[in-house]
Amino acid sequence: MTASDVPQPGARPAADGVLDLRPPKESLRAELCRLGLEFSSADGTAESWRDYQRGVLATFDDSGTSVKVTDVKTNLGRTLTLEELKAVTRIDTMTVAD
Repeated sequence: MTASDVPQPGARPAADGVLDLRPPKESLRAELCRLGLEFSSADGTAESWRDYQRGVLATFDDSGTSVKVTDVKTNLGRTLTLEELKAVTRIDTMTVAD
């Protein structure tokens, strides 16, 4: 068995020949994707997601109840619940502010 054979949490089985690898709609992963972040790494207890252009790091643990969003240049951050993250339309940092 290889790492690619291990079932990934959130991956839905193929239906009608389509393998849907998108995260569940009501999830931190879906909201981070919506905001332009991409998966960076996981260590077994937590995941890191990044937006390298904006200088944003987001981390959350296996519970998936909240995410800490941090400006990597200033190390200023805020912990948000899924509901709070849904209300975010843009993340401004010292690197990029629209």
